[in-house]
Amino acid sequence: MEADQRPVMQRALGEEWEKLHAAVRRHYDLTPGREQSCTLEGTMEEITYALLAKPFILAGRMFGALVPYRGQNVPVEVLNRTYRDRPAMFWHRTFRFQGRKPYVFQSRMEHLEGREIVEFVRLNLGICMHLAEIDGALCYTSNGYLWRLGPFHIRIPDWLLLGRARIIEHGVDNDTIALDFVIRHPLWGQTFSYRGRFRLQDSAATP
Repeated sequence: MEADQRPVMQRALGEEWEKLHAAVRRHYDLTPGREQSCTLEGTMEEITYALLAKPFILAGRMFGALVPYRGQNVPVEVLNRTYRDRPAMFWHRTFRFQGRKPYVFQSRMEHLEGREIVEFVRLNLGICMHLAEIDGALCYTSNGYLWRLGPFHIRIPDWLLLGRARIIEHGVDNDTIALDFVIRHPLWGQTFSYRGRFRLQDSAATP
């Protein structure tokens, strides 16, 4: 069967893809199976987490997950890429906290099925997310974790870790997007969040 020649997000959203703000579509208009890239630069206005979440966040460093520091007005560069031989969209995020070495957060996103995608970090631990378009914004809602261990696929519910994640990315103008990411636990309340604004710098594609 011929591979689906559409961006990962378009596969999940279907007809709703065309309803996204133009800047959001431009951010995700990268097709696995092609050599393409997109760069964004911006600032995280605030990165914060609850004190009780710190052990989970520190443990998450083994998987290269989340961001282990708090901060305000943190410069961030995001490089998204797709490759000819990989069925995913790759992320390379560089956070520049004052007084610290740059912190790099890498992951890859794959279409799982239907409206669901999965974002994997190290050791093949992934967070499953349901996608929707709301008033031109791209909205992610987490649906537990998926750990691929060879032939075994282990599902882990949100509440066993930091809680349910919700990400909203909306277009500000043709070149700017704003991001709001919050994780809330049913018992502990808000455990992690960041928000920021980014400008699309360039894109490159090879047929």
